[in-house]
Amino acid sequence: MVRATAPGTLRRYEPRDRDAVRDLHRTALREAGTNPEDVPNSDDVLDVEGNYVDAGGEFLVVEHDGEIVAMGGLAVEDAEIPAGAGELLRIAVHPDHQRAGYGRAIVAGLEDAARERGLERVFLWTAQRQRSAVAFYRSLGYQGTDHRTEGEYELLRFEKSLDDGGSATLGRADG
Repeated sequence: MVRATAPGTLRRYEPRDRDAVRDLHRTALREAGTNPEDVPNSDDVLDVEGNYVDAGGEFLVVEHDGEIVAMGGLAVEDAEIPAGAGELLRIAVHPDHQRAGYGRAIVAGLEDAARERGLERVFLWTAQRQRSAVAFYRSLGYQGTDHRTEGEYELLRFEKSLDDGGSATLGRADG
């Protein structure tokens, strides 16, 4: 079971979150030493409903004191996603709120959403140079399964089977 040490509400993305999600995405990338302009195919955050929710996936945020402090998406309908799997994307926690359990709550909530959709596993890609992200996913039971290079980035693929149980524990408000 995942436990968050800080207060917050894990909930589904709402249209009013659009600007906050876009800003958090850019802030988290900059903090990790990545220029947001260099990240290919990241314009999906401009239409979260169309790219995630309406497409059969999920997009969750953690709200703390009226501010979006964490986010992440589950994509399920894409030609590059194998049958029975979902891809976790745009997982980010605001730098001022890291190590408070929000990232774990987002990932656990997305894993729950994948289970609800009958998926057997989830995977994600992250930059090798984002050492804290690599360590974070490993701590959650994700195994490295592949790598690729895109531009100047060495990307690592992590995968996890969903037969391990577990769930999100922040106050969850599904919308």
